[in-house]
Formats: sequence, C-alpha cells, structure tokens
Amino acid sequence: MWSFRGTCYPGTKHASMASATTNRSMRYLRVDDTELRYAAMNRSGLTVSRLTCAREGHGPSDPHALEGAFLVALQLADYRGELWRNGRRVPTRMFGAGEFTVYDYRERWRANLLSRFDCMNFHVPLSSFDATALELKRPVDRLDVAPGVSVRDTVVENLASALLSATVAPQEASRVFTDHVEMALLVHLATRYGASAPVPTRHAGGLAPAQLRMATEMLADDLMGRLSITDIAAACGLSSGYFIKAFKVSSGLPPHRWLQRRRVQVAMQLLAGSTDALSDVASACGFADQSHFTRVFLRIAGVTPGAYRSVRGPAG
Repeated sequence: MWSFRGTCYPGTKHASMASATTNRSMRYLRVDDTELRYAAMNRSGLTVSRLTCAREGHGPSDPHALEGAFLVALQLADYRGELWRNGRRVPTRMFGAGEFTVYDYRERWRANLLSRFDCMNFHVPLSSFDATALELKRPVDRLDVAPGVSVRDTVVENLASALLSATVAPQEASRVFTDHVEMALLVHLATRYGASAPVPTRHAGGLAPAQLRMATEMLADDLMGRLSITDIAAACGLSSGYFIKAFKVSSGLPPHRWLQRRRVQVAMQLLAGSTDALSDVASACGFADQSHFTRVFLRIAGVTPGAYRSVRGPAG
C-alpha cells in the first residue's frame, strides 16, 4: 500500500502522463507538494492517498490514464464539483463528508473542482479482487455504484479511518494491521458492491466492439508504451493470450504493430503542423530515438520523416 499526501497550490498544472502511476498518485488533479508518507505494498496492490486543497476554484482535472482499476474516493469534508463521464456531463449533488464515490478507470472522467476538498482515495486494480485470495464466490469486474452518486457506508468509513490513522503515524502501525484492514475493505467492497462481467460474446475469434474500442483507446493514449498487454487484456476481461489473438483478428494487426502505426499517424500530424526537431517528434511519439523513428516511419509511410515534412510540413 503506497500512501501519498498532497496539497494544492494556485496556478500550478502538471502535464498528464498516461500511466497507472499517474492514477495512483492522483497527479491528474494537479496537486502539488506530493510526498511519500507510507510505503508498504502488500500483495493486493491497493494504493491509498489523501489529497487536500484549502482554497476554492481549483479548476479542471487533467486526463487520467485508462486502465483496469477503480478509484474509490472518500470525502473527509463536504465537497462540491462538476463531473463528466466519457465526455458527457454527470448530474451531481454535494458530496458529504463520510460518503464515497466510485470511478472506473476504464472510462474517461473529467472533473471541475469547485470547492475546497479533503479526500481519501483508494486506487484498486481489478487484480486486487482476486476471487481465490478473498474467498469470493465470483470474480469482480465492476463496482455497482452509479456514476456521480455518493454512498454513505459506515464500514467503508470506519476502515478508511483506520488506514488514515496508520498513514499519519506509520511507525505505530504494524504491517499485519494494515494488511488486515486493507483486505477487510476489499472483501466488503467486493461482497457489497461487486458484480461479475457478463460473458462476452465471441465475435468470430475477435474482440467485441466495446472491447476493441477499449483496447485501441488505451493503446492510443499510451504512446510511450508504459501499459503492458496484461493491463489492456485485463481491462477487456480477457487473458493475455486470447487478447493478442483476438485483437489481431479484429484490427488486422497485433497490438504492438497497431501501436507503431498509431505512433506514425501522430508523428505525421506533428510533422505537418509544427517545426519541432525530428528528435523531439520521435520522443513525443514514443520512439526510442530518431534512428528508430526513421526506420519505423519509412517502413509504414514509405518515406522518411524529413521527406514527409518537406511535402506536407508548414513550409512545404
């Protein structure tokens, strides 16, 4: 369990880095002064953070990474803000102290933080709900809490309070204690709110349309290649081996080739619309270096990046 404590500062923004690390540390909320307060990760992979902001009008969040995980956010003080899910406004009310909300990181969320806030956040990978380890009767694919709805649950509130005390004074909390509380929280979330995914319809050996959309969005948002095949397959509810085969059936390319083509497409846009150095374009699109960029671009586009820019670029 990793725990971060962060405080907001006016006028400070962070560029979003589409990785699970961004989600775990909540950097997409543009909270500064983040320091490691407690470092003791157990086998579940759950992460705990507390974020505070003493001023109103903190503003919009940056994009987060798409991944197979949930954010369970418990308010320690009343909070008011606006929320969007997959580009559509979600009706919300005041989130009361002691209430929690759930955000599925397989969907796109944006927030406009209007009031002061003090919240405790749990980053819960899908793998945390291991049916064998938690002795569950069924695997958990989602948490049944409606978007934008805050829930008051005394069990969640009390367990979170126990973990909060442990992060404030980690030297006084044993690993056995924090592991016990963490597992109790996971079991409660799974049994009270957990639901299994419907059995996906096989599409002639390929991915279902929703799965293909999820996979390509995750790949397109991760040009640096930080996500693993396991991460993307898990978000689609599939094993890695089946996902690789099904993705190729549906898209015509294996995942790594699809990502290379996407990198080249983005590079074409940058070459046509900017005067950035080729090395900078290569770096922005996730290539190892300019030489790697040139080889892949030539193989896919049929011309070198320099030749493409000479025809399509600002001065072309």
